[in-house]
Amino acid sequence: MKLSLPNNSIRSCLLALASVLILPAPAAHADVIDLFANLSFANEMPTPPVPSTGTGSAHVVLDTTAQTLTVSATFSGLTGPAIAAHIHCCQTAFNVPPAVGVATAVPAFPGFPINMMTSGSYGPMTFDLTQFSLANPGVYNPAFVAMFPSFPQAEAALIAGLESHLTYFNIHTTANMGGEIRGQLVPGPIVGAGLPGLIVACGGLLGWWRRRQRTV
Repeated sequence: MKLSLPNNSIRSCLLALASVLILPAPAAHADVIDLFANLSFANEMPTPPVPSTGTGSAHVVLDTTAQTLTVSATFSGLTGPAIAAHIHCCQTAFNVPPAVGVATAVPAFPGFPINMMTSGSYGPMTFDLTQFSLANPGVYNPAFVAMFPSFPQAEAALIAGLESHLTYFNIHTTANMGGEIRGQLVPGPIVGAGLPGLIVACGGLLGWWRRRQRTV
């Protein structure tokens, strides 16, 4: 009995491979950097801890050309309504030291649903990183800016901290004033990362089919 692979399977594999290969290659130094944080009670390590089942996620998009920061977040299961949410910067090494000062607006990003709920979502909200004044600090914590001789240096430090993955996002509650859930901001999966696997899979599929054709 002749065994053969349906042409539809071969065609589908080749079309999938072709569609990936024609995608434009990413720039060596991307102007837009996507960062993600998985927020958990275990990551926060509050002192003293009040146990929490809280979880969440944060997505931060840094555009180094437009000099903007876009922030989105979700959270659930907190011990009480969120009272603060922001980004801390800048650590000297990944997750070291475990606690550094707040770089973004206090107590929370403008419009973040604090004092309202134990579960919710925020954003996306986009902020201009070039704008700061004491009367209108925008996305910045004035205390963070005051650590530097001038505002441009503060902006550069925040951008460098984000690029180097030396920042973390956390949400605070009354029960855990120092922070209840937290996550380090790190890059997400690279689009097209599955290409090697797709090439191997298609190559193996085609090779098997050709061998079967020769033996029947």
